[in-house]
Amino acid sequence: MSANSREAAIPVGKYMADLREYIEANGFAWVEGELSEHKSVRGHWYFSIADDSSALKCVMWKSRTLYVGFTPEPGQLLRVYGSPTVYPKFGNLQFNVHRIERRHTTGELQKRFLELRRKLAQDGLFDDSKKIALPAIPRRIGVVTSGEGAALQDILRILRDRFPVAEVILAPVRVQGPNAAPEITNAIEQLNRLTANSRPDVLIVGRGGGSLEDLWAFNEEPVARAIFASRIPIISAVGHETDTTIADLVADVRAATPTHAAQTSVPELSSLVWNIQGCTQQMRQTVTSRINSLRQRIVQITKSYTFNTPINRVRDAQQTLNNYVDLLNESLNSRIQASRHQVELLNGQLTALNPRRYLARGYARIEREGKVVRSSQELDTHDQVALHFADGRREAVISD
Repeated sequence: MSANSREAAIPVGKYMADLREYIEANGFAWVEGELSEHKSVRGHWYFSIADDSSALKCVMWKSRTLYVGFTPEPGQLLRVYGSPTVYPKFGNLQFNVHRIERRHTTGELQKRFLELRRKLAQDGLFDDSKKIALPAIPRRIGVVTSGEGAALQDILRILRDRFPVAEVILAPVRVQGPNAAPEITNAIEQLNRLTANSRPDVLIVGRGGGSLEDLWAFNEEPVARAIFASRIPIISAVGHETDTTIADLVADVRAATPTHAAQTSVPELSSLVWNIQGCTQQMRQTVTSRINSLRQRIVQITKSYTFNTPINRVRDAQQTLNNYVDLLNESLNSRIQASRHQVELLNGQLTALNPRRYLARGYARIEREGKVVRSSQELDTHDQVALHFADGRREAVISD
């Protein structure tokens, strides 16, 4: 670029407008710093965040400050998301904030955790006598977690593998940030308001692992109160085994991980079918043994001197006994047929839900990056996909 003084000069206003447009289009980022000053003018916030080396002037317009949920105070550690911009009138650089979050130190959060735990313990929210037992065979499983997290995929995979006949009701919520606790609380309350015919039999509430601050939504009092008030038994599955939240302490059952929560919530269908068959066989053997014992007793009685004399009475009694035996056999066969029908029904449902059945009929399952593709809208040109057939898989590239 030449520096010839005869070149046409750009007016200041146009230059600042062009500079503003360029900066705003290329600078979205999260920035963290300590609040050094703050003022509110007609609902707009003007403040600065700084660290040991630099300071950044920020502005957050009223349309966004209304939904923050707290008022920043000097000395707080803040995390803001937005983009830089230029105020053309004076040429000042400032950061246009779209989102703002408080960052707490571990010591502050631990203090709040202990205070709330002490308060809720006094109110009886941790009492074992008030916890609800899980149903042995749930028909519907409610899941309150992020709709996009790995925790949800782990839960769905375990439920599908162990007990595919159960219906899953998902209540997607944010599990991190200032809006997470209200959304989790509302989801638990809404699921409890469903009618008995559509309400889940058990709820899994949780998320994957993270820092103490990441998991903080599950240490909020409204979430704890909602879990305690729930008529549906709740399994808490927050973070990893070493993480303990208020939600874990209040829940009816605490699972070490989301995967463990799914395993706890349902039985294994194959084991359940085996148990039914075993109980049916045991019941048949017990009743048959009892019948044989009664028959032997009757034979002994009919051969005795007392019953041989009034022979007609003996014959009447024997006929009555035979009738009871026939009724007992009919009842036993009826119960065995009902149990066999239940087993066949469960086996039929299991077979119908087996994905390999559809693959054997000529269908294929399409996956991209390990996830099942359910719509053509999820695929772009040149995407690499895996085609799963009944006898193996092939790789393909989307051309159009």
